[in-house]
Amino acid sequence: MKLIDCSCAIGYKTINYEVVNHEHLLVREKVKQARDAEELLAELDFCGIDCAVVSHNAMTDVDPDYGNRAVLAETAKAPDRLIPTWTLLPPITEKQYHPERLFPAMKASGVRMLRAYPERNRYELCGIVMGELLGEMAAAGIPLYLSPSEGWQPIYRVLEEFPSLTVILHNYGLWSHARLTYPLFRTYRNFYMETGDMQTAGEIKDICGKFGSERLLFGSDFPSNGIGGPLAALLGSGIAQDHLENIAYRNAERLLGEVRL
Repeated sequence: MKLIDCSCAIGYKTINYEVVNHEHLLVREKVKQARDAEELLAELDFCGIDCAVVSHNAMTDVDPDYGNRAVLAETAKAPDRLIPTWTLLPPITEKQYHPERLFPAMKASGVRMLRAYPERNRYELCGIVMGELLGEMAAAGIPLYLSPSEGWQPIYRVLEEFPSLTVILHNYGLWSHARLTYPLFRTYRNFYMETGDMQTAGEIKDICGKFGSERLLFGSDFPSNGIGGPLAALLGSGIAQDHLENIAYRNAERLLGEVRL
C-alpha cells in the first residue's frame, strides 16, 4: 500500500524540540531530527514511506522567506518523493505574499500547500489582515496547515470567516482533542486532520465512523513524533481497507490534485 506522510520537517531547530502537550503546554525534549533531505529520506525508507509533504524548521526558527528557500533546496534533491510547503506572511507588509505574486511563484516551484504561524511571526490570521489572500486560497483549493500550539481561537476564527478554506490541523497533542475538533469536522467540510498525534486506541476508527475516512491524512509530524508510532497507530486502527487507503494516500493525492494555480 502506498504511503504519503503529510507532515514532516527538515532542518535542526534552535530548541530541540517543542512538542504540544495537552492543555496547551509546551514540552521541550531532545528528539532525532533530519538535518537535510538525505537524512529525512533515510527515515522514510526505514518506515516504508513513499513520499512526504515537507516543511523546513527555519520557517519558524529563522525567517519565513529563508525557510521557504531552504525547503526548496532540500526537496529539489528528491522531487519525486518530497513535496515542498511554504509558510505565509501578511501581504500588506510583505508584497511577495499577495496572491498575484505568490500563486505564480508557488506554481513555478511546485508548492501546492501552505502553512501559517501567526503568533511566532506577529500577525493576526483573520480577514482584516489577510482577507484577500485567504479568500483566494479558499477559491484555489490551497490547503493551509495550522497548529493549535499557538491556540485554538485563531483556527476557529479563520474558519468562521472563511468557511470554504481547506485547513489541515497538525501538532495538536496526544491527549484527546475531540471536544475541540469534532465541532470543526461537523461544521466545515474542508477541515482535515493529519494523524500524527492520534495514538490513542480507537481514535482513528471513531473519527472514520462519525465523519468518514476522507477527512484524515496520514502524517507523522516528524520530528515531533517518530514516524513509526503514527504508522503503527494507522495500520493497527482496525478500519476497513478502503478507509485505510484513503488515509494512507488517496486523500492527500486528491487535495494536491484539486489545487488550482
